[in-house]
Amino acid sequence: MTTTTLTGERADLLQSLRRHRGFLRQTVAGLSEEQARSRSTVSALTLAALIKHVADTEEQWIAFATGAPEAMGGGEDWSEGEWDPDAPDPRFVLSDEDTLPALLARYDEVAAATDAVVGTSDLDHATPLPEAPWFEPGAVWTLRRTLLHIIAETSQHAGHADIIREAIDGAKTMG
Repeated sequence: MTTTTLTGERADLLQSLRRHRGFLRQTVAGLSEEQARSRSTVSALTLAALIKHVADTEEQWIAFATGAPEAMGGGEDWSEGEWDPDAPDPRFVLSDEDTLPALLARYDEVAAATDAVVGTSDLDHATPLPEAPWFEPGAVWTLRRTLLHIIAETSQHAGHADIIREAIDGAKTMG
């Protein structure tokens, strides 16, 4: 098996994404299952739920960017109120099977799949975003733009996780 070393833009995108994944993973290092599932702020967010959400979201965006626009939930009629911003977000709900080791293993699988896409796919491949109140009408994103969004999303949630972790045991993972 030969390994190709990425350079240039692809290497930069992966390096940035891996860095922020690492920050997120660092926030759960050394925690018990109970701590990873505990709410340490007024928010319903937990560290385990953030790991689950970021893995699910990365997988969803990569599926969208590589030819499955329905992965973003297109086809809903948002004008009819199908989206309730006050409803609990099922992407943050943990099942009994969602143990911290299982969530981290899944995140590793998603990351490996994304890394493979970055290494081999056309960064200029474009996919139209579905109509939704949070997307600009008629917007089309390239794989490159989608990767930048994934990096931003991962970074944002790593910051959330850092605050939650600090409230659990005082550990500061990012500074």
